[in-house]
Amino acid sequence: MKVGLLMVFQNFEDGISDTEAWARDIHLAGLAEPLGFDVLSAVEHHFYNYAMSPDNTQFLSHMAAKTQQIKLLTGAVILPWHNPLRVVERMIVLDHLSQGRALFGIGRGLARREYDTFGVDMNEARDRFDEAAELIIEALESGIFEGRGKHYGHQPRTQIRPGPYASFKDRFYAVGMSSDSVPIVARLGAKMMSFAQKPWAEMGPHFDTFRTLYQQHHGSRAPSPVCVDFLSCDESAEKAEADAREYMANYYITVMEHYEMTGDHFKQMKGYGDYASNAELLKEAGMDEAANGFVDINTWGTPVQILDKLDQRRTQIGDFDLTVQVSYGGLSGADAEKNMRLFCKEVLPELRSWQTY
Repeated sequence: MKVGLLMVFQNFEDGISDTEAWARDIHLAGLAEPLGFDVLSAVEHHFYNYAMSPDNTQFLSHMAAKTQQIKLLTGAVILPWHNPLRVVERMIVLDHLSQGRALFGIGRGLARREYDTFGVDMNEARDRFDEAAELIIEALESGIFEGRGKHYGHQPRTQIRPGPYASFKDRFYAVGMSSDSVPIVARLGAKMMSFAQKPWAEMGPHFDTFRTLYQQHHGSRAPSPVCVDFLSCDESAEKAEADAREYMANYYITVMEHYEMTGDHFKQMKGYGDYASNAELLKEAGMDEAANGFVDINTWGTPVQILDKLDQRRTQIGDFDLTVQVSYGGLSGADAEKNMRLFCKEVLPELRSWQTY
């Protein structure tokens, strides 16, 4: 199993300055390689304290200079918000700076208010993502970009300089959270990333569909998908759960607010049908119950409890890689670091030893 660390750069309720929030998470990111993580990644979000990470390629370029071995993943570049030619250039530069350690992760985004601020129609998100992804993947391999299609058809054949450092064929990831996205991820040949969203036993068909479609498209076994979890690890089971119930629930509330998850707008959005259905379920369940349910499916407990939970998950969804988030919801930097160090000492070595079925 490969294990990664995802940086979010949240400033929960503006409890500290943005400068302090970034210093906290840069410090934590700097621990990822010495503590043994395989991958360091960062989200892309704009304009709000929910996640202050507007340029993950720039952040990862900074980390490339501070590290030697750890892989550096964009988790993810939100394609509809970008000129695809510039995405190609930035990823190739990151790959040169890291000497081939870059991993390219993409997504299409879910926050209407980010789309609105960029002046991009969210109804075009699916089409823009699909078109841009094909262009970018081709250009990363060939070093030649040529725009074509409805949204990006104006770009003449252009040579990228510097040219690609190496192929991204086996270093390509995509977020697959909805039933609409999974077939696209499989067709593109990407390693699927999925955040915790419902009990893992109910997620089995989600991952099975990805594996089946990947096999059909590419004639080979799908790579292990990546589960992205929040982490609360403590020697005391009571403290691990108390922190999870407070800080993971805090984060969940910010997710609901940032994405307007109970809004009716998803009903009119092309390619967001799953979220329209989920909005109705959230309204019925109530926010407190939903927040507790979110906590239940994430990674918390003593090291032994965490290992037991992750082992059970393997029986429910098959092999997976794990990425954890340690800084969220107002949890202090000191507590985040403590959780991270214990996890890496007691849990990470065992996860690394797990063989695929």
